[in-house]
Amino acid sequence: MSEQSLLTRFYPFHDMPAAEAQTLAEEVRALVAGDMVIESTQIARDQRNQGALILRGRLLRPSHEVFPRWLVELNRRGYTPMLRPVADGLEPGGATDQVALHVISGVVTPQPSNYWINVGLFVITLISTLFVGSLYASAGVVANSLWDLLSPLNLIKGWPFAFTLLGILTAHEFGHYFAARYHKVAVTLPYFIPLPLPMGPGGGTLGAFIRLKEPVPDRRKLFDIGVAGPLAGLVLAIPLLFIGLSVARVGDLPSGGGITMEGNSILYYLAKLWAFGRPLPDWVAMKDVLLDYSPVASAAWFGLLVTSINLLPLGQLDGGHTVFALFGEKARYINRIVIGVMLVLAVASLEPLQRFLPVLASIGYSGWFLWLILIFFLVGPYHPPALDDVTTLDQKRRWIGYLVIFIFILIFVPVPIRIF
Repeated sequence: MSEQSLLTRFYPFHDMPAAEAQTLAEEVRALVAGDMVIESTQIARDQRNQGALILRGRLLRPSHEVFPRWLVELNRRGYTPMLRPVADGLEPGGATDQVALHVISGVVTPQPSNYWINVGLFVITLISTLFVGSLYASAGVVANSLWDLLSPLNLIKGWPFAFTLLGILTAHEFGHYFAARYHKVAVTLPYFIPLPLPMGPGGGTLGAFIRLKEPVPDRRKLFDIGVAGPLAGLVLAIPLLFIGLSVARVGDLPSGGGITMEGNSILYYLAKLWAFGRPLPDWVAMKDVLLDYSPVASAAWFGLLVTSINLLPLGQLDGGHTVFALFGEKARYINRIVIGVMLVLAVASLEPLQRFLPVLASIGYSGWFLWLILIFFLVGPYHPPALDDVTTLDQKRRWIGYLVIFIFILIFVPVPIRIF
């Protein structure tokens, strides 16, 4: 999302008359006096894209110390500030440097949520994950009718799968939710997305999301909200994966093919090596772990897959929040590299290319085409700036950010589903 689309999404615009803009300029200069040396004041010609007023100068104190007060005071007057660096090379912590303070006419008023939508979607998702879980629990059992599959006695068989997966997703989304509430950023409750279809070893849902009702004030708050979700979900997902694998078993792969197999991440490969003492799948002995016999491991694998997709360093996904908070506009280089990798993996799935280069069959996954479409048309490949885009992360947050990137590398599955 560009800065222009960020502004038009949250703020109802009207051009400010010259007299009002002049009065505003005097008020803002008085407000920031002592915090910023003002070198120029400009009433913007293009108020829709730049705000009504632009003050350029040099900060005397770190932006994370002064901007919160500016935000409160200007919001009280019916305006919203945006702080932008004028040049690269900001010192850590947003120390003194050249900045531009844009002032927008208008204040975001978060709209109340309809909680019944959240509750309804959760109930439907619970039923859909119970349904998918019951399919694994009843593998090989022939149902006489659709009602047999949807009956409460059958659905309850899917509780180990459903509770594991929904537990991971709920922890993830409420990690975001409570971090946003802690920083006083208006946010919705989680919206769960039901999908009553099995998808390889997981399914029943496409995950969940929360929606921010207002712009995030600064990069530190953006970072905290972004990483809180995946870290909270992983606290459940990783132990549950190991617990599930401890009761799973290794079985023979069908010699005739036609089997759907889950993909390996580095973490999943190491977890199977720990649980069974051998690399899996074993293509010489034609053996692999059978997740159908461990719904907890199956759901944990799927929860980790959803987490890895959320951690893709793109747009306003959790990974996008993380790399933007860490690197600012330089995160665009990471965004482009990741898009390139996804495109290579997607193109490698095309059969004409695989006939020419058979090795591509081992890395190709057509599902990345869908994710690229969703990212470009719904999420956007790049991240919009926070209101205060000058404040940088402190050392503690930077190390947590590097840890999150490392976790993404460990749990990313290049080929989530394969059919042999």
